[in-house]
Amino acid sequence: MEALSRRNLIVGDGLCVHCGEVIENGDHIFTACRLAHGVWCGIVAWLNIPPMFDFSLKDVMQVIDYMDGSTKKKEIVYGILILACWRIWNARNKKVFSNGDLNVVRIVADVKSMGFLWYRCRAKGNVIDWKGWCSSSWS
Repeated sequence: MEALSRRNLIVGDGLCVHCGEVIENGDHIFTACRLAHGVWCGIVAWLNIPPMFDFSLKDVMQVIDYMDGSTKKKEIVYGILILACWRIWNARNKKVFSNGDLNVVRIVADVKSMGFLWYRCRAKGNVIDWKGWCSSSWS
């Protein structure tokens, strides 16, 4: 919304479509919005990694730089972070264009299920089952 406003396109009040508290920009959508914060809390709880303190999308992507664990774990977590960003963006677009209303629990569940399918398609050899994926036993 902020970028459209700078281009003199009519965007209504330009507030975040999820929380309605501030002008919507990329950093807010992916880090500061209550919806995004809830998603990140759900993701770190599932992955059993330390809480994320992010102020920009760049901070989210740098989480793996400070993580302990194998290269495999870091690659999987990086993929999950990207997938979570896509789901947050998708939820925003559904709200804007279809008046959809996805909640945090649904977004985190989608990240888990789509992440599982992504991993199963890319993994070679030792493929994890759904139960192992949900308990993040690959870490």
